Amino acid sequence: MVLQESISTAVDSIRANLLRSLLTTIAIVIGTASVIAMVGIGSSAQRAIDDSITNLSARTLSVYPSRGRGSQKISAAPLSISDADALIKDKEINWRVSPEIRGSKSLKYKNESISISVIGARESYLSILGYEIDQGAFFTERDDLARKRVAIIGSSVGTELKTSSKALVGEDIDLGGVTFKIIGVTKSEGSSGWSNPDEQIYIPLLTASDRVFGRDRVDSIRVEVPNTYTPEEAMISIERVLRREHDIGPGEENNFRINDWSQFTDLQKQATAIFSALLIGIAGISLMVGGIGVMNIMLVSVTERTREIGLRKALGATQQAILLQFIIEAVTLCIIGGIIGVIFGSSLYFLVTVFQDWVFTIPFSAILGSVMFSACVGLFFGIWPARKAAQLEPAVALRYE
Repeated sequence: MVLQESISTAVDSIRANLLRSLLTTIAIVIGTASVIAMVGIGSSAQRAIDDSITNLSARTLSVYPSRGRGSQKISAAPLSISDADALIKDKEINWRVSPEIRGSKSLKYKNESISISVIGARESYLSILGYEIDQGAFFTERDDLARKRVAIIGSSVGTELKTSSKALVGEDIDLGGVTFKIIGVTKSEGSSGWSNPDEQIYIPLLTASDRVFGRDRVDSIRVEVPNTYTPEEAMISIERVLRREHDIGPGEENNFRINDWSQFTDLQKQATAIFSALLIGIAGISLMVGGIGVMNIMLVSVTERTREIGLRKALGATQQAILLQFIIEAVTLCIIGGIIGVIFGSSLYFLVTVFQDWVFTIPFSAILGSVMFSACVGLFFGIWPARKAAQLEPAVALRYE
């Protein structure tokens, strides 16, 4: 009965000073919203990174030309299609290999013209990266060997040409002065940070080499490692094959480098975790500041209601009842601020996921934790004002002006 009366009195007091109560909870709202938004955004960003790793495959290696490091820099020997063919012919590891020729060319369709990133690759390129065809089909090994002028476009290319990408399937386009037929469109993948596959065009490797870029040099060689081997074992085998192809003697430095993408993803995960922890720490400080604000307002409230407290005690209210009333009032203020913060934080998180095309999942643990923490802040910072109110002498309180 005492608890119910204390809750009712606390709610009535908050309603009587609604504007002041809401202003008091601003820091709590900001802190809670920050926690919800940062935990949600951090988890979605991590999931997006994991998905991109899955698409790239954490077991995918990339080989690039290199000039060496330090004082022993050597002349760069470009990677060539024959290097990729040597890796394909090597049977020590049953890997999949896709050399890539990259460049930028002008793409013209009817009266529209754009500059576009062109990728010359083998048939295995899309499957190694985890990309899928939305309409049409990918070019085949036969198309590559025949140097056919066929192309696959990303899902956003049509938009840049002021039409639909799907509507371009079967149409002829001019790519760097060479006519190509569009035979397929990839599904939307979104930006991966350093490139956007939706804004690229893909053509057969040998077509790119002979008809578009006029060079045998490739920009990189992507190697998908089977699950039966570790990336380290694959790197040793790649190094063995390429050192032989480049005629590199014992003790000489490699003129190529091999990137293990899993190393970069580990760094991304660490950076995301550190950034999230930093922001959550800042949000925690905001909650503490909000708690101090609640304590100050509660102290002001005790001063303003001194005569009321004296009257209640004169009518038989115990110290415990007064103490409970003010503690409940402080906790209620913080919980209200926490709930408002949850709404704002979840809304902000949702908007970010929509903008970034991430998956939205309600962070129940963060919501529960932030509301409970808000309640604890109210309890902690409400004890002193509540004790001050409970310890007032009725006679002194009644004479207070």
